[in-house]
Amino acid sequence: MTRKQDVRPDQSDGVSRRTVLAVGAAGATTLTLAACSQAPSPNQAQVSAASTTAGGASSAVPTAGATSTSASSSSGAAAQKVLAKLSDIPVGSAVAAKGADGSEIIISRTSDSAVAGFSAICPHQGCTVAPTFACPCHGSTFDSKTGARISGPTPTGLSTVAVAISGQNIVAG
Repeated sequence: MTRKQDVRPDQSDGVSRRTVLAVGAAGATTLTLAACSQAPSPNQAQVSAASTTAGGASSAVPTAGATSTSASSSSGAAAQKVLAKLSDIPVGSAVAAKGADGSEIIISRTSDSAVAGFSAICPHQGCTVAPTFACPCHGSTFDSKTGARISGPTPTGLSTVAVAISGQNIVAG
């Protein structure tokens, strides 16, 4: 007579199926949380305090990354990195550019004499936002003047990046 051998996974010499499943679930959870979290951007700390005119008087404090500049000293402009030409951005439009630190940014021309800079990295899951202020990955949209969230799954708006007009150029600032 033949006897059937009863082998249970918890009595084997190897790793049990339950242990493999538990470790796999923990790893998947860790990866999901890491993908959904957002590391603070170095650009979040860059908020322009105030711009100064050539005469030394302080002008109005720009809001939400917008900077309105009519004059700057030539020595200060030489040290600033040119990000785009003012003439390349019609009023009401935006362009993709590289920030002073090499990061992806969007520069929006809000009026004849003002521009606004934003990180092009979507706060939702890190996709690159287009100059139309729409994220191609999950459909989040943002305000072109403030970077604020308009719609979509993103929890917040875009981080501001300090930019300024210097002559006919847009510079990091």
